[in-house]
Amino acid sequence: MYLQEEIKAITSKLAKLYDSPITIITKESGYSRPTVSKFYNLHPLKPSSIEKLYDVCLELIEKKEKKRNQSLQKEHSLLKGVKPNIQTSLEV
Repeated sequence: MYLQEEIKAITSKLAKLYDSPITIITKESGYSRPTVSKFYNLHPLKPSSIEKLYDVCLELIEKKEKKRNQSLQKEHSLLKGVKPNIQTSLEV
């Protein structure tokens, strides 16, 4: 069984990564919005539901992190050798 602190940490991470995390979890998990809302707000649920929703949340975070890493790699390869034009003073 997952601790409330663990669930809170994972839902907080999702809130930073997605605009509508409850909607996305609902879509990915197949659970109803009220069930996902209970999970998200740390209300009691069946252990099997908590486990499934926790796993779905981990998968969503992993998916977003993979996409971010791919974007960073793409950026580095496309901008290799390009020096950023950064203004270091306010002299005009």
